This record gives sequence, structure tokens and C-alpha cells, in this order.
Amino acid sequence: MESSVIGPLEKGAKPWRIESPSADLAQLDLKLLPKSICFRAALLREKLSLHYALALVSGVSVILLVFSQFQISKLHFKLRQKEYILAPGVQDFTPVAPQNVPDSHIQNAAMEFLQTFGNINPVNIEEQYARLAENMSPELRVQFELEAAGWKTKVKEEGISQILSISDKEIRSDQSGYYQVTAIAKKDSFVQHEHIGSTDQVIEMVLKLVPPQAGKRWFIQIQKLESHDANSFRVKTNLANPNSNHRGGS
Repeated sequence: MESSVIGPLEKGAKPWRIESPSADLAQLDLKLLPKSICFRAALLREKLSLHYALALVSGVSVILLVFSQFQISKLHFKLRQKEYILAPGVQDFTPVAPQNVPDSHIQNAAMEFLQTFGNINPVNIEEQYARLAENMSPELRVQFELEAAGWKTKVKEEGISQILSISDKEIRSDQSGYYQVTAIAKKDSFVQHEHIGSTDQVIEMVLKLVPPQAGKRWFIQIQKLESHDANSFRVKTNLANPNSNHRGGS
């Protein structure tokens, strides 16, 4: 026995045709659409909005992360600027930050360097100059030792002694760890304990604050050390600054 299913075509129904949407499809009332389609459209819209929100939050988070890393890097740089431990005496330690050194510390160091440089005799000149050279920059130390070699020999052979008296000094800072020291002094010279005369001198030094090192009393390095006759110094100063007068201050 054979059986057949009666379909729409057998019943005389016309086949379905796919047509293009009409121009007034925009006026279609969406309320007539099935609820499943509306729900799916709303769900897709919510997902798209969520994606936009996540992208915005991610962008803000990246900006905050970069900014915080920059701040942390800046703070690490500040932390690397360690405090210096200044030792003006054996048991007198003063912690200070860079560019914040007490004026008394600079003045004490400058006075000690000047006295070490100017007060010499055949017995102590080696020790005085060696101690002074320890506080010099490497370049200045080499130059100083070369220039002082002949003078030390002369002092020992002829029995020369010198006494330096500081009458006035001026210390200026450039806010970058350097200090310009200008001292006006009187030098009394002796040969075999006999006074041979006095001269007025101007001593110029450039000091620099350096990190602490073991075995050093002062953590200030001498970058420049020059001694001039007072009259020659005044002439040089007047030529360099014809409209200004040189003034010293302690």
C-alpha cells in the first residue's frame, strides 16, 4: 500500500515569495514584533554599552597607572639623594640633605683649609699639604702636588716658616652644591726664626659638597685653590669689573 502526504501545493496554496521591504517599513510599529526579537535587540544593545564602558574604564586605568609609575619613579629618584653625614668633629655628627648644609659647617671647613694651606714650617709642611691634598679633587690634587714639590724642598732647606692671619672672608653659594670662598689674609714670613716681612694676600677657593667617604673628616672637596697678592688681585678685579668695587664679608 502506498501513502502520500498532502502538502500546501497539493492543496492549491501558492509558494512563498521573498519580497524587498517597502519604503514605509520605518513606520512599522515595533510593538508588533515578537518579544524574543525585542529581547535579543535589547541584549545586544546592553552588551555594546558594556563594551564602551569597559573601554572607557580601561583607558582611565591605564592613564592612572602611567601617572602612578611616574610618581613612583620620581620618588625613587628623590630617595637616591641620600643624606650626607658631616663630621666637623670626632663625635659631632650633623645629618644634612644636599644643598642644605649649615653655614657654620662651610665656614669651619674653609677656615681649616686656609689655616692648613697658610701655616707651614719645615717640620709640618709635609703633613699639612698631605692633609690638604686629601680634600682636593683628583685633578687639583695632581696639579697641587706637582707645584708644591719644589716649594716643600725650599722650605726644608732654607728653614722657611709662614703664619697666615685671616682678616676677612666671603662665602657665596650657587645653590648647586658649590661654594666660592674669597679670603683676605696677612702672611708673615720667617727664615730661621727671623721675620723677613709681611704681605697681604687674597686666597680664592671653590668648595663642593660630595658624598661621605670613610677616612675623611670633611665631606667638602676643594675644586680650586689660588693665592694672589692683594694688590694684583685688586687690579685684576677692577679690570674685570670696572664699574664695581670688591667687597668682602665674613
